Amino acid sequence: MRYLLIILSLAAFVLAPTASPAEYYLGIVRGAAKKIPLSILDIRDDTRSPKLRDTALEILRADLRRSQIFDVVDPEKLDISYSEKGEPPVEILKRAGTFGLTGVVWARLSRKRRELVLSGRVYDAITGLRLTSKEYFGNESTLRRMVHEFADEIVSRYTGEKGIARTRIAYISDKTGQKEVYVMDYDGVNPLKVTADRSICMSPAWSPDGTMLVYVSFRDKNPDLYGLKLGSGRRWKILGFRGLNISPAWSPNGKRLAVALSKDGGAEIYVMKRDGKSLERLTYGTYDNVSPSWSANGREIVFTSGRPGTPQLYIMNADGSDVRRITHEGVYNASPHWSPRGDRIVFTSMVKGRFRIATIRPDGSDFRLLTDGPGDDEDPSWSPSGRQIVFSSSREGRFNIYIMNMDGTDIERITPDGANYTSPSWSP
Repeated sequence: MRYLLIILSLAAFVLAPTASPAEYYLGIVRGAAKKIPLSILDIRDDTRSPKLRDTALEILRADLRRSQIFDVVDPEKLDISYSEKGEPPVEILKRAGTFGLTGVVWARLSRKRRELVLSGRVYDAITGLRLTSKEYFGNESTLRRMVHEFADEIVSRYTGEKGIARTRIAYISDKTGQKEVYVMDYDGVNPLKVTADRSICMSPAWSPDGTMLVYVSFRDKNPDLYGLKLGSGRRWKILGFRGLNISPAWSPNGKRLAVALSKDGGAEIYVMKRDGKSLERLTYGTYDNVSPSWSANGREIVFTSGRPGTPQLYIMNADGSDVRRITHEGVYNASPHWSPRGDRIVFTSMVKGRFRIATIRPDGSDFRLLTDGPGDDEDPSWSPSGRQIVFSSSREGRFNIYIMNMDGTDIERITPDGANYTSPSWSP
């Protein structure tokens, strides 16, 4: 997000005559840990639909790779391939263990009456014992969802954490000629337009339970804040003060929202109940304060402030007290997003005239620049596991959405050609 340009352009739009009508995640941070070696032995096809089997195998491999937990080893390279009808024998499983594998995955696609069935198994490669046995029911159109569920089950079995394969990403696209809110699967598949405002929409943000989005829309000639219930499609205006009603951020418990409002002059940070009531102002000054993001425990808020003369990141307590600056490298740092683990903050930093994605610790130490190359990289958001980052970039011309590891490796584009895709927000 180009902080100063957007603030100035929004303010100009709003004021124009036409506008009248410190506790962090306590779990083990495995980001730098060695990945768990496992192999997908086979997905047996009992449906007489080889294309379905190939699709399922491709999805499962990609899900496990993107989890950043597993090193997925090709079984043919280890000479342990198995494609017989029944489950793999113990000898095959133990042979996998002699190659250093921790686990072996095997699955089968079959039909039960009119339903498609995915039977998934996970085995310990040392003992040959079955660790997980699950069945998923659906049809050809829900195959992706079935495989995603199995992938998340594998992640849960080995880590105790929820997987990300069933998560979604909300974003803005001008595919229709207007900037509307869309939602897609985390891997870029199944895009769905969820607004029809026929105007400019901005900054979608997921509720912690994943059932609702808040976003900014100019549909009434002013940047107002709206709520959208994804299950029913119900939409309502939360805030519509004259001026800016922008950059919404949910508290971790889903009971409050932090927003930036200019109803009293410059843009300032406010907190309120999710219905827009009990509004409380947190920041004061002659400079703009925008883009709040809550810490994982809900006790602190990071935000962008122009108080030093250029946009920089600051942290304050959730009641507005104890404000301190955390970025000192670079002349422009904005759009912060606090990690689910609480240990890092991702943001946009200007380097040699280009916007890049960077991270920093909440105490201001360990600044890391993650992206480089042509174009601008903007709007970063964490995956719910804290192992990946999604962002938008113009590195290939138009803006597209990319995901990468939290250290900046394995950058992968997930949106197609033909439009601009910006403001990604990863669901819980």
